[in-house]
Amino acid sequence: MNTLPEPYANRQVEVVEVGALLIKAKHELDLREAEMRVARREVRRLRRARRAEMYRRIVRNTQVPFRVGCAVLGTLAFFASVVMFAHDHQQAADMLSAAGAFWALAVMLRPSK
Repeated sequence: MNTLPEPYANRQVEVVEVGALLIKAKHELDLREAEMRVARREVRRLRRARRAEMYRRIVRNTQVPFRVGCAVLGTLAFFASVVMFAHDHQQAADMLSAAGAFWALAVMLRPSK
């Protein structure tokens, strides 16, 4: 004859298996989240490194022209102050100090290594 299985005997085994599967899935999820955090940290580090390299390149490419420009402006201000002294102008000393400031700025901005 046919016998009917006990209704709760198999369910208890299934609950244990489902619980184990949930624990395993939670563990895998935790591992993947940890890998994701590491990957995001690496992406942030690489972005910062790329941005820093870009800033270094900009400074390297603009520093020499800026120094040359300051030196030229200092020279022009110096010649203007000489002309102003010759014409006995009141702001001749101010123009001479501006020339000195431009030259000092040109000397201060040394090429970075």
